[in-house]
Amino acid sequence: MNSIQRLERLLIMPNYKIIITQRAFSDITENVLFVKNVSIEAAKELYKEIIASIQSLSPFPNKYPEIEGLRIKGSRIRKMTIHQGRYIVLYKVEDENVIIYDVIDVRRESTFIKI
Repeated sequence: MNSIQRLERLLIMPNYKIIITQRAFSDITENVLFVKNVSIEAAKELYKEIIASIQSLSPFPNKYPEIEGLRIKGSRIRKMTIHQGRYIVLYKVEDENVIIYDVIDVRRESTFIKI
């Protein structure tokens, strides 16, 4: 396969479907509301960054590292750090889906794995 064929293959690769669990959605809401107490504008920016970061997983879901030894239904959990390391997104890749389990503010959580 030459370079052009590889590029064409990348360009036509389907994106993975993003599925946000209820718990992850609640995490996002809680984190944004917490920041809103300080600044509405900061809360809006945080929401945009979290959503954009999650959406960035669609074309390349395996770009972040797996958490060694942590599995759900046989699939390894991956960890994406965002917003200058303040938030961790825990997710797994299953078939053609990226399932978001948690969005954790590491400054507020004593343990970051709630799965």
